Amino acid sequence: MSKKLIKNNNKLNNSQLKDFELNKNNISNICFENCYYCINYSCKFLYKTIKFFIKISGAYVLWIILHFFASYLYTKLCVPTTFIGLLMSPFLTTTPHCKGLRWVIYNGANIINNMWIVIGTWICVNIMRINNTQPEI
Repeated sequence: MSKKLIKNNNKLNNSQLKDFELNKNNISNICFENCYYCINYSCKFLYKTIKFFIKISGAYVLWIILHFFASYLYTKLCVPTTFIGLLMSPFLTTTPHCKGLRWVIYNGANIINNMWIVIGTWICVNIMRINNTQPEI
């Protein structure tokens, strides 16, 4: 009779073990689902944030890119690095494409400077706003 009781206890333990394994799998599935929703929400938030910043700073980014490429092209097209380039540079600097590149470089630099002034002003205004908020007593 004791052998039957031990076998019954083993069966219960096996069924309890199976239930435990099922619960363990359910818990891991819940963790994976939570991770999925968290990552999904984070990616959506990041996408919306990047889209917002692109709308706001698109013109500035365009001018930064234009300034970069114009500077590079100016050194390649209008100021050759050879001795012959030294002799040709007074003639090359008056060509239309070099004048256009100089215009993009000059105006791009001014716009980038103005961008930093705007960003610095915005940061200062926000710092002053934070420092001026005092709790009411």
